Amino acid sequence: MNHVMKRWALGTGMWFLLATHVGAQGQLVPLTAAQVARLRWQDDGTRASLNQAIQRSLNYYQRVHPATRFTYGREQYSPQEMQASLRLFQRVMGLPPAQRQQVLAEQFTVFASQNDQGAAFFTGYYQPEIPARRQPEGIWHTPVHGYPGATQASRTEIQQGALAGRAPILAYVDPIEHFFLQVQGSGLLVFPDGHRQWVGFAGHNNQPYRSIGQLLVQEGVFTPETVSMPAIKAYLRQHPQEIPRVFAHNPRYVFFAPQDQAPGGALGQPLTAGRSLAMDQHLVPKGGLAFVRTTYPVTAQSWRPLTRFMLVQDTGSAIVGHGRGDIFWGQGATAELRAGLMKQPGQLWLLVAKKSALAGITSGSTPATGRPTVP
Repeated sequence: MNHVMKRWALGTGMWFLLATHVGAQGQLVPLTAAQVARLRWQDDGTRASLNQAIQRSLNYYQRVHPATRFTYGREQYSPQEMQASLRLFQRVMGLPPAQRQQVLAEQFTVFASQNDQGAAFFTGYYQPEIPARRQPEGIWHTPVHGYPGATQASRTEIQQGALAGRAPILAYVDPIEHFFLQVQGSGLLVFPDGHRQWVGFAGHNNQPYRSIGQLLVQEGVFTPETVSMPAIKAYLRQHPQEIPRVFAHNPRYVFFAPQDQAPGGALGQPLTAGRSLAMDQHLVPKGGLAFVRTTYPVTAQSWRPLTRFMLVQDTGSAIVGHGRGDIFWGQGATAELRAGLMKQPGQLWLLVAKKSALAGITSGSTPATGRPTVP
């Protein structure tokens, strides 16, 4: 299993704090040619990051079973056709903007992925970098446990030693960072001697999830508008006596395993910061192309429009329904800021090449006959 499929019932993104399924189910609405022609595909990201993300989806399609089918509306696409669709898109992105607009409208089918409010909702997630120690020291006294095998011991019982001798200890970290490492499902442990160790999800204790964000909202510490990962971290650091009680509210506990590299997403491929998008795996084809329009934080007080092509390369248990996206922001402080603050409305579209544009194309080739028309 991949890392995000195992990101447990907390789900992806920071909206786990309220454990809310925004716009669950929703709908996928096909756009008319006239509607597509009115859209403006202005991509604010780098071409290099887009190509990197596309290549990772291509890698997935090359490895998936040839009988697998990817459904868009009434059409089903083979892995070869999905590859051809992305390769065609890459060619289209090399055209001048006006020509690109025309070809996308002519050769691609576009769907609006909408929640029950007729829009979309976005959160963000990241892979944290966490200071760690090999032995308990100062604030770094909470063990990062390896998988002990099946257990139903609660979080509190585990912290009181219920798994002593059964669960290997990979490192010791700050208790607050440990909790949010469990939320994200993977992270990079950074030791004082410069050693850096990736850890990824290895299992959990089969206990139910209860939201600490929801608890703090119910208790009046936050409102639904003010609750966020940075706000919860700050509150717990200002009130350390609250840490055991707040964390005990959620009995679910996650175990980790060392990794040689950053854990990948639902495709079994590395994720691309700002280009990989998690969506509902039961409704949205893996690896496919999406376009996102929303806003994202530059600083805690400053927000900027986000208009960008992304690839559906991940999923999560809290990412439910159409019109629901979770954006991967990468590693480090900036990624943490963006992931921690994002709970933004916006718009979300899915794109796939029309069958007619793919006629004669086979995986990894565009033969002289049947080549898609790109002026």
